[in-house]
This record gives sequence, structure tokens and C-alpha cells, in this order.
Amino acid sequence: MCLVSEKTQKMHRATVKINEIPTEIITYNRWIEEGIAVGGRKDVVIVITGNPGVPDFYKGFAEQLQAKLPSEVPIWIIGHTGHTKTPDNLPNCYPDTKPARHLYDLKGNLKHKIEFIKQYVPADARIHIIAHSIGSWFTINLLRETEIADRVVKCYLLFPTIERMAESPTGRFLTGIVLRIAAVIIFLSWIFTLLPYLLQVVLIRVFGLFYGIPAHQTGAVLQLVHPIPLKRIFLLAKDEMILVKELDDNLISQHKRKLFLYYGANDGWTPIRYYEDLKAKFPDIDAHLCRRGFQHSFVLKVEHSVEIGKMIGNLISESISSLG
Repeated sequence: MCLVSEKTQKMHRATVKINEIPTEIITYNRWIEEGIAVGGRKDVVIVITGNPGVPDFYKGFAEQLQAKLPSEVPIWIIGHTGHTKTPDNLPNCYPDTKPARHLYDLKGNLKHKIEFIKQYVPADARIHIIAHSIGSWFTINLLRETEIADRVVKCYLLFPTIERMAESPTGRFLTGIVLRIAAVIIFLSWIFTLLPYLLQVVLIRVFGLFYGIPAHQTGAVLQLVHPIPLKRIFLLAKDEMILVKELDDNLISQHKRKLFLYYGANDGWTPIRYYEDLKAKFPDIDAHLCRRGFQHSFVLKVEHSVEIGKMIGNLISESISSLG
């Protein structure tokens, strides 16, 4: 049942409860409660975000997917628990972080994705998963669930943070500096929310001019800098540093035919040696090293979001055509 809903000609956004947590879902072509079978086709594309898990960041990417896929194929974007603020017309209905930490951490978010698929994806559907960054870790671990793995056609893992996160250059920066001052950052974000809304927008757009964040992402950034979601974003990040360590080689080997991995050539989260180590272990795995200069945070760059959306959209379209 939707808690709040917004619908346009292209997109449907609503907040629903999944595993006790109000969750913002953005969809294209068909809403999650409308079913997916149209004209006998039973394919669904699920986009699992990185951290921060704000679906708004992925709208431009999803629009490119929509342009490449058959018009009846639904595209569903799901973020992470508590990473978006409560809609303005609702009371704060998120469980408190301290007693409900298990709902917001790495394992809680994995359960969240499992429940989403079990609740909304029909048992006879063919699932195509696109995952970004830590979303790739969730996706690989979804394959431990036999009833999900049997329905998954392919997983497209973009800039996949699936191993040794704390050892990566960005991971070391996060643990050595950012997480140490997380409380200060959250306090500053609280002060920021006290500013008039229009001033918040202006400051974000000025910041975006220097850091390449397009104006249409202002709403997503406003979600990100709110202190309550930010606290849960840091909670998940800390858990990632602790728990995302060595690859489960057996799991990768078991499902490697269902995996497509796309690594950045200059990615602080996934150094090139991670790609090389994976290829050394699994020479025939469908893994690629980016030669086009795409960044880890590709959704913040319009041209990167467009080109990666086209690339993945074409691959899924070809896959669907071959399945008939």
C-alpha cells in the first residue's frame, strides 16, 4: 500500500513499506503493484542504487533504459533503508535508528531487497538487475536465495564494490577521515536545514557548479543532506567498511554466467587490481574495464548517465530479444 504517491506521464514515484521501512520507489512503464505481464512478456528490470541510496539520482539513467527497452518492460528503482527523508505530508514514520539499527545496516538492507522482490515480483517473472557500487554487493548476495537466483537472467554490476572496500583508496579516506567527523557533518547538515528552502537550493546549485552536479539533481541532493537520512547513510557506510572484505569465490563461480561487471579505470573504490584479480580467478567471467572515462558516481554526470544507460539498455534489450 502506498503511503504517498506522485505520478507523471513518464514516471511513478511512491513511498511503500518494505520490511517495516517506508521506502521510496521510482518506476517507469509500470508501477510495482500493477503487475508486469503485458502481452505475454514477463520481464522486469530492477535498479539497486549505490550509497547514498536516493533513487532520484538514477532518474536520468532510467530514462535512457526506458528509451532502449520494449515499452512494456517495467523499470523499478529501489534505494536503501532510510536514505530518503519522510515525505512532507507524512509524520516521521521511520523506526528510530538506535533500537532499529538492524533495519538500516548492511544485512538489514539485504533483507530489504529480498523482501521487495518476494513481495512485488511475480514468481514466473524474468529478472534483470542493474546495480551500482554497494548495490552490486547486495545483488550478488541476492543470488544466495534460490527462488530469486532461478529467476534472474543477468546482473549488471556497475563500478562494483564487492570486496576489500576498506583497503581501497577511497575506503581508507572514508574510514580515516570522513567517518571520524561524521557527527560534525550531521550537525552541519542540521544547521543547513534551518536555512530557507530557496537559499538551500541556491547553495546546492552553486556547489554543483564547482563539482559538476547538474541542476536537475538538486532535489536528490536535498534528500542527501538532510541529517536523518545522512545518519543512516553513514551507518551503512561504516558497515560496508567492516563487512565487505573478501569475495565469496564459490558464489561467484556458481553464478558467473549471470554476471556482467563494469569497472572504472580510475576508481578510488575499485582499483584496477581488483578487476585484474577477478579476471585472474575467473578468466571467462563477463567483466570489463571502462575505456571511456566514466566515473564511479556516474549518475552525477549527465553525459555519463546517458551513455551508461544506453549501453546497459542495449544489452538488456538484446537479452530480452534472445529469450523471446
